[in-house]
Amino acid sequence: MTKTVTSLFHSEQHANDAASRLKDAGIPGSAIDIWTTPHNLAPLLRDLGVSRTDAHAYAEGVIRGGTVVIVKCDASDVGTVVDILDQEGVLDLDEQRAAWESEGWEGTAAPEQAGETTEPTEGVREMMDADRSEVVVHGRIRVQSFRVERPER
Repeated sequence: MTKTVTSLFHSEQHANDAASRLKDAGIPGSAIDIWTTPHNLAPLLRDLGVSRTDAHAYAEGVIRGGTVVIVKCDASDVGTVVDILDQEGVLDLDEQRAAWESEGWEGTAAPEQAGETTEPTEGVREMMDADRSEVVVHGRIRVQSFRVERPER
């Protein structure tokens, strides 16, 4: 089963440094996504199994100048991925969300960004319902289990 590891960084430089270290550790570059713009980020994260609340918080973090790193890896690589990400300036999403809410941010109650949908597509939602296991929080990093299976034709 594929794991999706998500994290929010202070800056694009911190995210790039983490991505370089991940590649040095044997994680393929194609398994690492770096997001510096919020457009379509929340729906993408939702499709990967990230909760709506977290998906919108990650998008808000990018709006506020942060960078999101998404790593898709095997369960056996999660420890390595988490260790590397945790050493490169990753922010605590819960702390950030609490600070933003104290400033008046409404989180998922806020209007959707242009081009975003509020829910994943029907096929993805069915797979998520069947295959999502609970989210594991490793300090400041979220790990979701998500199996993507293509329907037989």
